[in-house]
Amino acid sequence: MIEAVNLTKRFDDIVAVDHISATIRDGSVFGLIGTNGAGKSTLIRLVNGLETADSGKVTVCGKELSTLKKPELRALRRKIGMVFQQFNLLESKTVYHNIALPLILAKTPKVEIDKKVKEVLKIVELEDKKDTYISQLSGGQKQRVGIARALTTDPELLLCDEATSALDPQTTESILKLLKKINRKMGVTILLITHQMQVVQMICNKVAVMESGKIVESGSDREIFYDPKHPYTRGLLQCVHNPEKKEKLKPIAGSPPDLLKPPAGCPFVDRCPEAMKVCKLYMPEVTTYSATHQCACW
Repeated sequence: MIEAVNLTKRFDDIVAVDHISATIRDGSVFGLIGTNGAGKSTLIRLVNGLETADSGKVTVCGKELSTLKKPELRALRRKIGMVFQQFNLLESKTVYHNIALPLILAKTPKVEIDKKVKEVLKIVELEDKKDTYISQLSGGQKQRVGIARALTTDPELLLCDEATSALDPQTTESILKLLKKINRKMGVTILLITHQMQVVQMICNKVAVMESGKIVESGSDREIFYDPKHPYTRGLLQCVHNPEKKEKLKPIAGSPPDLLKPPAGCPFVDRCPEAMKVCKLYMPEVTTYSATHQCACW
């Protein structure tokens, strides 16, 4: 579904995505976790063609993006749905109009639009809100409308950019259950980016951990949560409340590195309790622990 090979993206002197390689298979729910500034949103914009890589390549649905002309890229984007953190809805319009908008812009016949809107409203469980204005909805309902809009083009891939960050915990859980249902029943592949480890734990079956534009560890959900190898991954897990344990939460000490003056070695080196001299000098090679589990740590 998605394959990134040595993908790099710069903005002036900042390397937002730094030689990333990753494979996201059909039907998976892939979680990309990292703090603000890690490069997650830039990576997702490279996947949907809103940004162009400086080097490397990304292939989506069998199409290498750098080889596509504008009409081909537009056709590919119809296979990609996008769900945003702040919903990106027209507050003065109704639920129906917001969901129908991609189809209206594509000049789809009215009969087909009505049929598709009714179909996706049922999926997101908002059938009784069709004629309600967006300004009258709760945050969770707005996100359901955003998801419904993303489904109108029958996407093969759903990109979720911090889709639950603006929601309370109970609403977050309901949205994640909805995404899981869409994945399971419709076979839609989901790439979900977040800074919330609990979100990844609830829904994802594959996980990659990003720090300063690099993927420092990737693996199955079980490998990441029960056998983490990178100190940064372990640090993120210590920030997550576990009701089965009575341990205090331990925030990661220090601040992320200055992206204008990144360290020569591991981006986590100045905050790592296990750092060695070599960590400051060289970025570690990737170590493979299993067919799915990899970690860049000495």
